Amino acid sequence: MANSGNVIGQFSEEVVETAGEVVKDVKDAIGEMIEQGAQSAVAPQLTPQQIQQKQQEDQKKEMQRQRQIAYTRKWLKDAETAQQKVRMENKQKEQQRLQVQQQEVQEKKVAEIQKKQTSKKPGGTVQDAILRSQAEYKPGKGVGG
Repeated sequence: MANSGNVIGQFSEEVVETAGEVVKDVKDAIGEMIEQGAQSAVAPQLTPQQIQQKQQEDQKKEMQRQRQIAYTRKWLKDAETAQQKVRMENKQKEQQRLQVQQQEVQEKKVAEIQKKQTSKKPGGTVQDAILRSQAEYKPGKGVGG
């Protein structure tokens, strides 16, 4: 039984030690709450003049914030306008490039047609000869008339 006395004694020492720690933690927490309450009760109250000054400072901060927002909006709008202008310029350049390209294709076609026509002229076909002779002959006019 001597052994069981030691176990009970050891157990009661642990309980006492744990209880002491809990009491200490509770005291600290209560002390902090009391201190905070005392500080808030003792804190100096603002005078009407100080309240007005604080309101004015808050208004100045709000006005500054509004100005910053307006500035940011303007900057964004200007950036968007500039982007739109660049897009339009690029679109116009692309249209001009396509027109030039199309014109070059047409010029090549015209040059090919002219080349074909000039190659036919020297010898000429029978039909070309007939057309030329009809154009030269003008009926109704005789000799000297």
